[in-house]
Amino acid sequence: MRYHFWYVLIHVGLGLIGYQYFLFTNTGGTLAFGTALVVQAYAVFEIHREAWPRFKPSRDAEPSLQTRNEMYTDYKKRLLRVWFMRSCMYALLTLIAAMAVRGEGP
Repeated sequence: MRYHFWYVLIHVGLGLIGYQYFLFTNTGGTLAFGTALVVQAYAVFEIHREAWPRFKPSRDAEPSLQTRNEMYTDYKKRLLRVWFMRSCMYALLTLIAAMAVRGEGP
């Protein structure tokens, strides 16, 4: 993806700013994951914006309505999987960046 580097910087920055909240605990992990969900929602929107013009003609060329609906359902499932996977990866990056800032203190 073109903007992958910027999302890495965003999540490292979030880890640096919110190191008091992003801890390796249930609450800290949930906060990091929620933050990643919000940030990665826009990333998935960018993926959708790039993929939709390529997907739509192939879907519209399909003569069967049922197959078209299945193709669209599969498209949405793929986007949701990408969103979940990216959110997990970037939440971990946020936690690691926060851990690096926090150091070994209490």
